[in-house]
Amino acid sequence: MRVTRDLLINIAHEQAEKLAVKDRSIQCIYLVGSLLNGEEAFLGGVTDIDLVCVHDRPVNRPREILRMNSEVHLDLGHYCVDTYTPPRGLRTNPWLGGTLDQGPLNLYDRFHWFDFTRASASALFWNTENTIARARHFSTGARQTWQKLMDENPQGLKRTQLYLDALRDTANSLAIFSGTPLTTRRFILDLPERISRIDVPEFTGSFVSLFANESVDDAHLLKWREQWLASFDSLKTNKEAPVKFVPTRRSYYEKAVDVLSTDHPAAALWIILTTWTEIAALLPKTETLYREWQSFIRVLELDSKGMTDRIHQLDGQLDLVETFIDQWQEQNS
Repeated sequence: MRVTRDLLINIAHEQAEKLAVKDRSIQCIYLVGSLLNGEEAFLGGVTDIDLVCVHDRPVNRPREILRMNSEVHLDLGHYCVDTYTPPRGLRTNPWLGGTLDQGPLNLYDRFHWFDFTRASASALFWNTENTIARARHFSTGARQTWQKLMDENPQGLKRTQLYLDALRDTANSLAIFSGTPLTTRRFILDLPERISRIDVPEFTGSFVSLFANESVDDAHLLKWREQWLASFDSLKTNKEAPVKFVPTRRSYYEKAVDVLSTDHPAAALWIILTTWTEIAALLPKTETLYREWQSFIRVLELDSKGMTDRIHQLDGQLDLVETFIDQWQEQNS
């Protein structure tokens, strides 16, 4: 069976109906994510269906992954309706506000809540004050993380985690000017086009150099892919593993890496690097899988020996971002 966007939207409608019947606390369900953008949802023939479920009471599980078949799964986000109050406050929220502005598909709405909330959140969403607030949400976070790297000088895994967090926030500080924040699978693939909309031509190449080097070739990517997947598989029995690393999500990441490795190696590397580093935090430090991650980081010069220069380069990139935000605010006020 050929999986198409129309088929997936039909599945989304069917699943929303089932979820609403099963859980009477749900008052609204809407579709967000890449599926709204047509074929962009598919990488390596695999995608997910992102549904937001709004409940009339606090939720116990903020996220669920439900397998549909080998190519598709549901990614359910659960929120209490209080999270959306007041709706105008969502104008500065890059995630919830951004997805509401993006044009989500309303699948179920028990109290006609959706239209009012979306209209309130989207009104003035792109005015200068709200846009700057969303940009500074990320740039301030990146700068605070950079400062922590400088002041506290963490070592090992913690240092790498913080550094990658700062990189993610740095890029999203600019991406936010043209849409919702970038997400893992399409992060580097979509970054150049998003940056081109605001005309900061020097950013993308400099950003990639903050996590990649000349060692990123076909042979290394193939080796790292196998080691990364072995670490991913090791989480099957780990009760502390986050829901995004359940076995159902393996092909979601794996197929994206496979299709990107040839023409977009930096995009493939970003997926491996960010997810493997999160996984490494759950691995026994004395076992082979963790040592393989350490070797991977060492080759990329993201270990303690190479990190000093990387952090200095990140400072320069953040200066560029902060200058752009200040100038954009001045020009649009």
